[in-house]
Amino acid sequence: MYGVHKVVAEDFTSLLIAVGILLVPIVLALPLRFWWTLRIGNQPEHVRYRSWVRQVLDAGEPLSTRRQELDHLARGLPIDVMRQGRIEMDVLHPLKLPHFMLLPVLILSPLVGLIGAILFILLFPLILVAEWVLIDRGLLAKVVDIVLRLMHWGIIGIHRLDTGVREEDAMVEHMHRLPTTAFLGLFCYLIVSYMPLPTWLGITFTVLLFLLLTSVIVIVKAASHGELVFADTSQRRLQPMERLVDDILAPVVGLGLLFLLSRQLFLTQIGASNSIFSDPIWFAGIVLIVLYSAAAVAIMVEISFFGLRSERVRMVFQNQMVEQYDPILYAFTREHDRMELNPLRTLKEHLETNNRHTDEVEPFNFEDMLRAPSTLQEGEDAVPPKAPELNSTSDN
Repeated sequence: MYGVHKVVAEDFTSLLIAVGILLVPIVLALPLRFWWTLRIGNQPEHVRYRSWVRQVLDAGEPLSTRRQELDHLARGLPIDVMRQGRIEMDVLHPLKLPHFMLLPVLILSPLVGLIGAILFILLFPLILVAEWVLIDRGLLAKVVDIVLRLMHWGIIGIHRLDTGVREEDAMVEHMHRLPTTAFLGLFCYLIVSYMPLPTWLGITFTVLLFLLLTSVIVIVKAASHGELVFADTSQRRLQPMERLVDDILAPVVGLGLLFLLSRQLFLTQIGASNSIFSDPIWFAGIVLIVLYSAAAVAIMVEISFFGLRSERVRMVFQNQMVEQYDPILYAFTREHDRMELNPLRTLKEHLETNNRHTDEVEPFNFEDMLRAPSTLQEGEDAVPPKAPELNSTSDN
């Protein structure tokens, strides 16, 4: 009887240790989240500038249309250019807890960097193959055509609001895409771990599944990063193409991870798992290694592919959409409670300008000057300029 209680106590202790190991990314993410809040700025002037940026975006205007006004407001607070860019990027691409859960990979890089580097060496040729098949051969455009026919959707263009954003801290946008690849790798591992496969075959199948899915998703996300939007008129809904992948994967992967992790811990606790990871502590450690290795791969993809080839993929795909559908570019704006969807030009004309202008840039006129806050301190009176002294000579 004593032996049974001892075994139960040991199993329960192992389970608690495993849960504690799995909570390590969340625990490490909390101070990183606090550090990021300080880096962005939480002073009153930072909060005020953030609210101004949010007002521009809520109005549906690209930042480029209010660039001069925003710069004037930032100088008046004052806010330096670096912090101004960080605030704008954080409003456009907010980093949440899952993003900070992946940052410890930078600290653990000696441990997981080697695994990530090996996987990336295998992944990059697959990305190039996926680019050739999906983009150069036009398979992705054909898939979009099938989706439009089946769903009875249309396709239009809507101004990107991040046009004109200060990119002093552009790494925020890259960090914003990390969770998709990282958690997908962990999801693949947990799915394969339930299959009755030998350990070496399970690892091989996990790697292949992760590499294939990642290569396709990377190309799709790079190609759809633009103005293209699915228009579902029957359901009165607009679906940005670049958000479609995340909207599909996020609930599946998120809920799937919670279910699979809980189930695997339960199986290890009752002894129903026969793999080498049947011990819950081993299982939790392997989960962290897989998660951070996939995060290392995601970082390498962002640095290499999204830094070098994503623009080419985006332009080729958008040109294919223009040739096939000739969509119209719209401005989706809001003033108080009134929303308007105004046609501007064809997307072809917009692309021909090389995205230098998303709309007629409004000049900083007298009305804008009146709306802009004064650079005077509160309670300080405006003093008129002194009249210049002119030396006049009289003719006798």
